[in-house]
Amino acid sequence: MDTFVIGHPSQGKPWDYVRRSSFVETPHVSSTPALKPRIDVSWQAKLSMFITTLLHYLARISKVTGKFVEYILNVFYINGGFIKVCNKILAGEFLVMPVEGSENYWSIVGMLDPRLELMTESSDDQKLQKSEGSSFFEVVPGSKVVADVCIMASKLAYENPAVVNKVVTQIWKVCDPTYYDAENQENNPTQVFLFMDAPQDAGAIVVTFRGTMPFNAYDWSTDFDFSWYHLPGVGRIHVGFMEALSLVDRHDMESFTRLKKHSYQNVQGKERVTSGLPEAKNEDRKLSLAYDSTKDKLKELVKANKSAKVYITGHSLGGALATVFTAMLFYNKEDSVTERIAGVYTFGQPRVGDMDFADYMDEKLNDPVNRYFRIVYSNDIVPRIPFDDIFFQFKHFGLCFYFDHNYAAKTLLEEPNKNFSIKYFIATRITAAWDLILSFRRSYLHGSQFKETMASRVLRVAGLFFPGIVDHNPVNYVNSIRLGPRVLHTEVHMQKLLELLRMHGYTKMDISQ
Repeated sequence: MDTFVIGHPSQGKPWDYVRRSSFVETPHVSSTPALKPRIDVSWQAKLSMFITTLLHYLARISKVTGKFVEYILNVFYINGGFIKVCNKILAGEFLVMPVEGSENYWSIVGMLDPRLELMTESSDDQKLQKSEGSSFFEVVPGSKVVADVCIMASKLAYENPAVVNKVVTQIWKVCDPTYYDAENQENNPTQVFLFMDAPQDAGAIVVTFRGTMPFNAYDWSTDFDFSWYHLPGVGRIHVGFMEALSLVDRHDMESFTRLKKHSYQNVQGKERVTSGLPEAKNEDRKLSLAYDSTKDKLKELVKANKSAKVYITGHSLGGALATVFTAMLFYNKEDSVTERIAGVYTFGQPRVGDMDFADYMDEKLNDPVNRYFRIVYSNDIVPRIPFDDIFFQFKHFGLCFYFDHNYAAKTLLEEPNKNFSIKYFIATRITAAWDLILSFRRSYLHGSQFKETMASRVLRVAGLFFPGIVDHNPVNYVNSIRLGPRVLHTEVHMQKLLELLRMHGYTKMDISQ
């Protein structure tokens, strides 16, 4: 029997959820009859629905604002900066106008952090160069070099296909990327690209999902959504992320049934399509299905490159999609791919499932060797949503590779302040102020590659008011990896482990034994 809780933020106004007594969809007959009333009365659920609905309500304004800001930043970029633009205007000269979608047109994320070169471990001074013919992938799990490739690919995923192709082929000098733009979700397409470290006999295949666009309200709404569906044998999975992978549609509950049917037929070798969407059977629309098109291409590349390892990565929403994509590969028993997965690297990803899902993924990905690396920076709010509490019950799995505002690394079971509590209101803003100060000093402390752009510093000023959102900036994750340890160690930081045990009632004597 199906078990699910689904909110519909597109159906209503933000203020409706303050006074509405019922606002989620659940099974008509449920083995947990108290589920719906418990959620309906919770302030956490009301707040989540208010935020997601407000984001839907403001989506058009946000999109137009983002387009305008992005275009203005590109005008400054293509004309040599703010001062040169002013000089040209005063001199009566024409400005060069950027062309959206061209290889020189950058997203806001690209403007915040213009670094493009990959890092090598050739020396301690973090030289950004790749020797001719060498591979940037290593066998060591959690290698800094692999993590750097993954965060740089995750950052690049925010760019248009022309920029992605230019960077991958001309700067990284690796195989031409394959780019998919799945447009099955209205107003909110999913972007993913794949590339290899060599055109033939590749050693690595990288699958990268695009994350939360700064001015895409639908992306942020997906992150804050708490809707879930229980997939038998796996656990609860976030519905928004399943939708983003073109697997289901919350407005068509039959799509969930078709998904399970197709997955069963996949395992039996009778079906190639996994998606439960009606267009899954339409060959002309198949390329618009994020999971199926990416999975088919990945299987093709794995078959053609016998020794290649697979790396799946993403920042923010992209990290969540990387995780759910991997889970569906295991669920569909795509053994030819899953046995070649060397690592899943996510940066600032939201929670995607419950404890059953966490146990399922730990068994598949982290036993006997850890292959899942979830990196969290300081007070980033996104890894702390949807909430891990009695109402939502979302859980992370695996270890948390946590970096504080000084980029000091700790391996924890869970990031501090896991639900972004209000009691840290002052502390997070003090940290944001210190981050702003450090942004002017990092180039002197660590080298010119860590010099921040003016746009990034302006964003850090906003961090004094919204620290959780500003800490989500990919520049923090690039810095964390490049200034962090050579290997992401899987030994849990003992002090935090002891604190966690004490919180659960263990005495000092129990711990010593």
